[in-house]
Amino acid sequence: MSGIDVERSAAGIVTLWLNNPGRLNALSNRMVAGLVAEMTALAADASCRAVVLRGRQGAFCAGRDLNDLAALQSAPPEEIERMYDLMEGMNRAIYFCPKPVVSVVERFALGIGTMIVGWTDIAIAEETAKLGFPEVRHGIVPYGAAPSLLKLMRSRDVADLLLSGRTFLAPEAMRLGLVNRVVPAGRLEEELGETLTGILAGKPGALEETKRFIRHSEELGYEDGIALATKNAKAKTGNAELKDGLGAYTERGKRPS
Repeated sequence: MSGIDVERSAAGIVTLWLNNPGRLNALSNRMVAGLVAEMTALAADASCRAVVLRGRQGAFCAGRDLNDLAALQSAPPEEIERMYDLMEGMNRAIYFCPKPVVSVVERFALGIGTMIVGWTDIAIAEETAKLGFPEVRHGIVPYGAAPSLLKLMRSRDVADLLLSGRTFLAPEAMRLGLVNRVVPAGRLEEELGETLTGILAGKPGALEETKRFIRHSEELGYEDGIALATKNAKAKTGNAELKDGLGAYTERGKRPS
């Protein structure tokens, strides 16, 4: 049975594993609901420092489970509305999660799998991983992909990917802004570990506020953005976490290396 496997580390890293055995982790209705539930819970979980999204069976996600999508075509209107509201909820739960979210791409991420990668804060892919949006080849209009991709890349590149339905390798995904880091398969775990170590070195409150401000700033013009930055800096001056961090720095008597 498909689902989301949850793995927690003592350091506060929560890994959500996409798991759909025999279907290359294609995202089923059950998995969509599971991701929304888990991400929503983790957003309010003070013990969670960061979230990692990855796939079982050595692959990320083959896209939407087409069996579930086919069944939806003859579903009653209220079920269609519920399912697409849930898909939007998954987008929002990942993209606006106050915790840092890291995706790890092995072998492939297609369709909605590629979009999940795009919604995360940091995406690490093995160099031979394939990504793509094959929806149009199945008669599907990738409505959800367009607005998300336009935040990451040029409109001409978005058109190329969505209209051609072609697959592309991780190095091109990095050039386009869809992936942050590309490494040989043998270095994937090492790169993930280094990334998480860097995140854990940050103060929890500062990390959450930084991510929240990044998301907010995306919707603002430059002048409004710097005005809001000044306002927030004034309001946050003197908070306990900042005092603690600066106190530790002054006690060391030198800048951290």
